[in-house]
Amino acid sequence: MTAEEMKRILALLALLALAGCGADPWQGSGGGALAVTVKNAASFDPAAEHGRIVSYRVSVSGEGIEEPIVALFDGGADGGVVAGVPVGEGRTVAVEAVNPNEAVIRAGESFGVKVGGGLTEVEVEMEAVPIFTNIAEGNAVDNTRLLFRIFSDPSNPVVVHEISHGADTALVDASTSLAELYLDESTGMGRFAPALMEPGRRSFEVRDLVSGRSSAASVLVLDGTRRRPAPLVAATGAERDVVLCSAPWCAPW
Repeated sequence: MTAEEMKRILALLALLALAGCGADPWQGSGGGALAVTVKNAASFDPAAEHGRIVSYRVSVSGEGIEEPIVALFDGGADGGVVAGVPVGEGRTVAVEAVNPNEAVIRAGESFGVKVGGGLTEVEVEMEAVPIFTNIAEGNAVDNTRLLFRIFSDPSNPVVVHEISHGADTALVDASTSLAELYLDESTGMGRFAPALMEPGRRSFEVRDLVSGRSSAASVLVLDGTRRRPAPLVAATGAERDVVLCSAPWCAPW
């Protein structure tokens, strides 16, 4: 038995002992509880800010559960207990690993979970979710400076799509003429520079070609070729390739 397995068993025994003293932690509206263990949890580069997991967001859904039951676990833990889960079959347990920027960098699900009146153990295997590290929802950038920095597990290639009117189109890197991007094997990072595009509000998605997991962001693409120079606020660190706009060029859009 490994040290991690022993730690988990001791934690469950502590909960059961608490229940034996008459303070059942999962008593309530549901009468059941899930002891969720996260497997393969660490990101490819947990030392990097974008790869550090600060919390796990667990949601339980299924028949008879009107709104998903959501619980948060500390990013340093390997699981926790979700109390108040209605008894029943066919429950879905979904786990998301969240980094300091509120981006989901790993995710996993367990389907068809049966919840009884006591404590049910569930293991959720996590997979990498590719993310943009230098843009976020609502950013603005000149079309001449649009560059995506992407982080994920380098074992799988990724693609960048533009989402428009319910359809998605794979973009091609202007320097390589390729749609697929293979991330650096030592850092899990990659750069993707699409061809010049028309200005406007645009939605982009980065997708793992093996697992299909993805994340997205909508940005305002500005015309950097024809408008006169405007005051700019330069991003720092990993965001230095994206230049955010400032008034008056950030009018509501």
